[in-house]
Amino acid sequence: MSEPLVFTTERPPTRRPGLWIGGLALYILLIGISANLGGELALFLNASFNVLPFAGLAILAYFAGTQFNWAWIATGIWATLLIGIVSVYTFILGVASLIDIPPGGLNPDQPPSLSPSVVLSILLLIIGIGSAIALGFLTLLPPIRRRLARFIPIDPSSFVHTVALTTIVIITLMMFVPLLITGQPPLLALVNMVGSDTFSDLSNDEQLRSQIYGLVWTIPASFLAVGFGIRRNLTETLVRLGFVRPTLRQGLLGVGIGLGLAGLMTLVLPLMDTLWQTLGWPTTDDEAFGELMSFAVSPIGALVIGVTAGLGEELGVRGVLQPRLGIWLSNLFFVSLHAFQYHWDALLVVFVIGMTCGFVRKRTNTTTAAIVHGVYNFVMVMLTVIFGS
Repeated sequence: MSEPLVFTTERPPTRRPGLWIGGLALYILLIGISANLGGELALFLNASFNVLPFAGLAILAYFAGTQFNWAWIATGIWATLLIGIVSVYTFILGVASLIDIPPGGLNPDQPPSLSPSVVLSILLLIIGIGSAIALGFLTLLPPIRRRLARFIPIDPSSFVHTVALTTIVIITLMMFVPLLITGQPPLLALVNMVGSDTFSDLSNDEQLRSQIYGLVWTIPASFLAVGFGIRRNLTETLVRLGFVRPTLRQGLLGVGIGLGLAGLMTLVLPLMDTLWQTLGWPTTDDEAFGELMSFAVSPIGALVIGVTAGLGEELGVRGVLQPRLGIWLSNLFFVSLHAFQYHWDALLVVFVIGMTCGFVRKRTNTTTAAIVHGVYNFVMVMLTVIFGS
């Protein structure tokens, strides 16, 4: 007999689901309005797409009880839409990196001709994305979760943990698919085809503001993702996230580790490039990546990237995910977020940086890990400003 779908809850949620559902509905309405109006409001709201939909999924999951109810249905619908949107975006990026796109864009009256190898790669993209979804859905099975609970700190009977685990596993696997199938990071492939100016219609200042807006959204989204206002008060939320004031020793430790990592990578990266090329392995296209990130190559850009990526990514990955999914799985998710813009050589570097931040988070707190990440990013961008590579 199959096991019944019965879950436990850590703490009963506040009985105000209408308020939270209304907030999600208002957010969707604002997105629709901004799409028509454009301007700064659209730029601000568009910056929420990377984080707020996941917070919305968490909010719905928190209202699910121990038995099948309306929140289960709403969570399932939201998760299906979220995974569907990510899969379509991944597929489109993968396909776009395979076909030749002229600088002026595709001509709808004259679709591009596809070679047999391109058609095969498109089919493999579909199979790869479908396989990622299928493998992720296996975590819905209670025996699978119980086995995984031996290695990661999840409660296999928690509905919230199950939703988080399934969603993260699917997205992590899916994000690697274009690189595995096409052999190139899709964003860099597009930059090489159409150029950075055509790739993004935002100015350098707008792209920097978009990074800042993303952080503005990430902080409350991270709070909501761990149950602020639903299962936890503010103090409990900050402790759960590890988003606390570091001691002076921890702050200095974070700065020291960040500087040390930057120095180490400055020495290691040229040796890694030489080794990769000797072995005949493809490396990240530095010129295309430079074009992609050209908006941030300035002292102000270095500061913005240091703060927004350092704090935002650490709060989301090491603050929200690591205490439930463990260092390894949360870091693989972190690495997968960079698979659209890096080849395997650079992804190895991202993995090392992420593991370092993960251990710092485990031994201290998320804020110290954010200092490590932020200092590293700032130094690496400033080296590019000074030396031009």
